[in-house]
Amino acid sequence: MPPTEAAAPLLDARAARIAVDDVVAIDALTAEARGDRVLCAGDTGALFAALTGVPFSAVRRHPPGAAADDAADAAPGEARVVAGRLAVAGRDVARSAHRAATGAAPLDPPLPLAWTAHDYVAWGARLAGASPRAAAEMAPAALARVGLAAAGKRALQTLALPERRALVLAQAIATAPAVLIAEDPLAGLDDGAAGFVLAALAGATDGRGALLTTARLDAEGPRGVLARGATDVLVLAGGELAFSGTLAEVAAGGRVYALTVRSNAELLREELAARGIPLRGGPARFTAALPEGATTRDIVLAATRCRAAIVELIPLF
Repeated sequence: MPPTEAAAPLLDARAARIAVDDVVAIDALTAEARGDRVLCAGDTGALFAALTGVPFSAVRRHPPGAAADDAADAAPGEARVVAGRLAVAGRDVARSAHRAATGAAPLDPPLPLAWTAHDYVAWGARLAGASPRAAAEMAPAALARVGLAAAGKRALQTLALPERRALVLAQAIATAPAVLIAEDPLAGLDDGAAGFVLAALAGATDGRGALLTTARLDAEGPRGVLARGATDVLVLAGGELAFSGTLAEVAAGGRVYALTVRSNAELLREELAARGIPLRGGPARFTAALPEGATTRDIVLAATRCRAAIVELIPLF
C-alpha cells in the first residue's frame, strides 16, 4: 500500500528526470527527505519550476541588470517530470497531485504595483479555489503571519523589496497549504533585509512543511540561519545530486567544496576516505568536507595518486 501523507517524506525522488522544454535539466535524482524543513541548494531552478509550475527562465536568475547571453535565453520554459518519481508529501508531482497541498512563493515575480497588499493576497487565494468572501477573510491572517499586518491597504509599489518577498509568502500560504515551496527568499538581501524575510519565513512556515531553495550554502549570516534550521539539505550541481543529508553532515569538517570528477571517482572516494575526507554524492558531482588541518591540496594529491580527473573544485561554504 502507498504511504499515508502523514508518513510520507516531504520530498521523495526516485530516479526522477526533469526536463525543461524536452531538454533534460536534472537526471536520475534520488533523495528522500523526511524532515519538515528541506533546503535545496545549488542549481535548483529546474526543480523549483517542476514543483510549482512556475516557468523556468535562466535570465530571471541573473543578477538584476545583468544581460542574458542571447535572446533565446529570455523565453521561459516548462519544467516537468518525464521519468521516475517525484513526490511532495506523498503526492505525485508528475500528475500535479501535490498542487492542492502546496503553496508556491517564486523569487520576485512581477507584481501589479497599483494593487494593495490585501488585494494581491486575496486574489491569490481565489486562484487557489477560495470563494471571494473566503479569500477576503484569509488575506489579513496571511499578511499578519509574515509581519505585514499593517500593510493591507498599501499599494504594492510602496513596498520595499523585503516586504515584497514577505508578500509573496503571504499569498502562498493564504489557503493554509500543508507545504510551502519558496524560491531563494534571501537572494540579494543585506543582513537587515534578510532578517525581516527570515522572520516572515518563520511565520509562514509555522505549523507546515517547508521546501526552500537557495543558490548557495553559507555557514554564517542569514543564509547560515536558513541552513541551520533545515532538517534536510540537498545540494544539486550540474543536474545531479551532489549531497543529501543534514547540515551537520555536510559541514562536519571545516570548508566544504563541490567537485566534478570525470574518471576514477570511486577510487578517489577510497583515497580521500583514507585521508579522513568523506566524498559524498556522485556519479560525477560530489561534495567534500575538509577536516581541520586539511586543504584542497589533499584532494589534488589524492586525485593524482589514483588518476582521477577533477575538472571542477569550488567552495560551497
